[in-house]
Amino acid sequence: MFGSKRKRYNADVRELLPRFGFDIDDAGMMKTLDSLDIAWKHGYNKYEASLFIAWLVFAGMLQGGETRFLEIYKNIKDIQNDWVAKGAVRSDLSGQFERKIKDKLGSLMEGEGLE
Repeated sequence: MFGSKRKRYNADVRELLPRFGFDIDDAGMMKTLDSLDIAWKHGYNKYEASLFIAWLVFAGMLQGGETRFLEIYKNIKDIQNDWVAKGAVRSDLSGQFERKIKDKLGSLMEGEGLE
C-alpha cells in the first residue's frame, strides 16, 4: 500500500482534475492510478501529474469519439499556459506531454481542427 506522502500526493492530484472538466470517474480509477505511478516515479509535482493525466484523458476521449474532447482540450491549454507562467509546471515537461499526444494523434487532432 502507499505511504502517507504518496496518499497525499494522489489526493492532491485527484482534487485538481475537475479543473480540466473531468473527474476520477471519467478518467478511470485504474488508469489514473497507473498514471500516478508514472508521475510519482518521474518526480512530477501535483500540477505536472494532473496535467499529465489530463493529456491522457483528452487522448482517450478523442480516440473514443467522446464529444467533450474539445472542451477538455481548451481547458488543458488554458490551465497549462497559466501553470507554466506561474512556475507550477515546467515548460519543457508540459511541451513534452503535448508533443507526445500530437505525435500519436496528430492526424485525429488535425481532422478536428486542433493545433
